[in-house]
Amino acid sequence: MATIGMHFGHDAGAALTDTDGYLVIEAERRLRLRHVCGGNGDFPQAAAGWLAELRERAASPVTRVAVADWYTPVCRVLPPALVELVNEDARWTATGGIGLADAVTRVIKPVDWPLAEGLGDISLVAVRHHYAHAALAYYTSGARKALVLALDGTGNYAECGMVCLGDGDQLTPVMSFTNRGGPRFGLVYEALARRVHGSQFDTGKLLGLAATGESDPSLLPVLRAMLVPQSARRAAPDLYEQLDEDRLTGSALRYADTWWEYDPVSGGYLDVGLADSSDDDVVHSFGSVFPDAIRTPGGRTTVVGTSPDERVCRDLAATLQSAVERDLTRLATGISRRFPSYSTLCYAGGCALNITANSRLAESGQFTRVSVPTCCDDSGIALGAALAVAEPSDRPALAARSGWARLAYAGPPLEGLDEPPPHRPSPARGPEAASEGGTSADPVSGLAARLGTRGLSARGLADDDELVRAVADLLAERRCLAWLDGGMETGPRALGHRSLLVSAHWNGARRHVSQTIKGREWFRPVAPICPEEVADRYFTGPLDHTESMLFAVRVRPEESHRLAEARHIDGTARLQTVRPDTHPLLHRLCHAVGDRTGLPVLINTSANGGGMPILNHLDQALELLAETELDAVVLPGRRLIVE
Repeated sequence: MATIGMHFGHDAGAALTDTDGYLVIEAERRLRLRHVCGGNGDFPQAAAGWLAELRERAASPVTRVAVADWYTPVCRVLPPALVELVNEDARWTATGGIGLADAVTRVIKPVDWPLAEGLGDISLVAVRHHYAHAALAYYTSGARKALVLALDGTGNYAECGMVCLGDGDQLTPVMSFTNRGGPRFGLVYEALARRVHGSQFDTGKLLGLAATGESDPSLLPVLRAMLVPQSARRAAPDLYEQLDEDRLTGSALRYADTWWEYDPVSGGYLDVGLADSSDDDVVHSFGSVFPDAIRTPGGRTTVVGTSPDERVCRDLAATLQSAVERDLTRLATGISRRFPSYSTLCYAGGCALNITANSRLAESGQFTRVSVPTCCDDSGIALGAALAVAEPSDRPALAARSGWARLAYAGPPLEGLDEPPPHRPSPARGPEAASEGGTSADPVSGLAARLGTRGLSARGLADDDELVRAVADLLAERRCLAWLDGGMETGPRALGHRSLLVSAHWNGARRHVSQTIKGREWFRPVAPICPEEVADRYFTGPLDHTESMLFAVRVRPEESHRLAEARHIDGTARLQTVRPDTHPLLHRLCHAVGDRTGLPVLINTSANGGGMPILNHLDQALELLAETELDAVVLPGRRLIVE
């Protein structure tokens, strides 16, 4: 029987899992507000509609609904029993030890829950936030035995992570972490992102900025003590590297007018003052405010800036990134050594969007494989909650190499077309078969009236070969186009279904698509797409992990000039490799562009205007085409090019 999951916090949403696959509805893409939470005024009515949509799409009756326990308190459609559980049940608040296994799922009563109307006889189950992350990572990986790590900014009770063991259909929690003792990778990263870029959700911008700075050796131990205090390092030397006290004694952090000296007992700065504080105070102190100044043991004071254009901010970003990579690798290695029979790592939570740190894990030699789901952040919590409580038969069986695509493109099909297609792809054709509308007898005439009012026109192509040739000609002519195909991507990365594409062969391509069309900052990276079989000609690094753009690779030095538009400032690239079985048209397009330009590499970024969620409606794409310097919208499933 099918299971639905719901998430009421930021990046809210709803999701379905059953024998036929997944369907993920991300609230921000329906409500057109990034990172929207359950407290949004439009959320209650929209959520009721999403539940009805998921029930209609389910291959079997929905018998379970899972609700994640990390929510926005002002949400008007919270199950009362969930609120009672989180706030009043002492057993549920366990953050470690033998009680953890009993505090990750709990059947609760759907009494007085506004959204229960119309669901019929269902079992309502609460799921702990980090257990939902872990369930998503494990059950969508295809692994049958894995070490599972979830790390993010925070959940309830100042919890910031969890370790589970995956064995067959079972997922057992064995450890959890809190922001009181660390690791505070997510919170401290959010605090610096908020200071430099203005929002806790700008951690991706901070990662891009880090490549423009240099790590400062004198600040590095201070930032590492902020991430994990010495007391926690001393208590678990197999998980954390102890820092040199001589590089900390005499250091201090200034918040407003108050200096917090390094405390050798706690091994941190704010830690001693927060020892008896509430969980909310701990999270706020580490995650909402970054120090105004940092004093190193030698007496040097670094005043922290507030703009990405300031060199001090760029260097701090680089230093913090170095600290996170070093301590994360040590932590994952230490956990692995505690559980040596688990050679696969499944990793989720907001921290798993840090692609350079992910590559450090993949190249550490500790794991045979590192698996990160595309919606590893809170956009995947709804599906993770559903997977955590679903029957094994309602967790889709995943094929070895292409199984990841079932999750990656589990979003809804493109809206706003005359003939919406069935959501789920045909097994024979793969994920691109769930195209945006199929082929109608006369697809051009069906759109002509709408296009005419915008001063646009469409041309239809006879077959896929003609479509690929026409699109390759446009890209070789330095045009930028939106490629909208199949089910929408889950998570924040555009993976060739809701993408803006431009050829990487011409000078200025990156600036044109990233800054001119999308209005992004100068330091934001773009992502190259390359056929898997030729990727090693241009890139090095964990190329066996690059299907979903969640690991960084390095551009080969001899190709750095030709790939100047596709690589980041530090010579890395957020690569996506494509294969004929998962992306038949996109794979052919890369080679066709290569035939014309000598370089089978495309630049990819998400299809959206500045500050907006990724689009999923034809009218939004047409608006982008009419109001920016975008040159065309391509609908491969209908073999249409709109110009």
